[in-house]
Amino acid sequence: MPTDDLLAYLFDGRPHLLAQPMATWIASSRRFATFATTFQDKIRKKIRTTPEHENLLDLQLELETAFLLLRERSLSVAYEPEMAKGIRSPDFAVSFTTSHTFMLEVTRIQADAKSTPEARLAAAIAEKLGQLLPQRSNALLVGIEAAELNQDDIQRALLGIQQRAEQNDRAFLQRCRFRDRADFFRHYQRLSEILVR
Repeated sequence: MPTDDLLAYLFDGRPHLLAQPMATWIASSRRFATFATTFQDKIRKKIRTTPEHENLLDLQLELETAFLLLRERSLSVAYEPEMAKGIRSPDFAVSFTTSHTFMLEVTRIQADAKSTPEARLAAAIAEKLGQLLPQRSNALLVGIEAAELNQDDIQRALLGIQQRAEQNDRAFLQRCRFRDRADFFRHYQRLSEILVR
């Protein structure tokens, strides 16, 4: 599909926050252009159903992640692979050649003066654990604006959510959609890697 036609389809021919980045990524990467064409219906639906600015920035991070992954020739990327009905799943299935596939969930932490970056990271991790799949390698990429997090911050965030689950904090478990602490730890053990960008 020609680039102009693809962009017109994705954005209904209207100005949009993501139109310029998408045009740049499609023009600069044949592999991303193929990705965008293959998953055009999913991308279009997300663009159309995501009206808030902050949520559009979340979507931009997702699509930019696909663009960056596809710069590596040995990787292939499937967008929102459907695993089973009724089960939340990660944003991407990323395959290295044909020998190894890992699941990648992408999230972005919004700036918030009311809480620390570490607290926002902990909340983001806890909320995404439910999307990690069993018997798969699962990575979580967290985009964070304006603040730098180091390894110690990540460790404290992980320890904090573990402690809340161990204490059977009902409000925490319910907000993150876990039945109980056993359900939390069943999902927590699926997390293979956290990447902060």
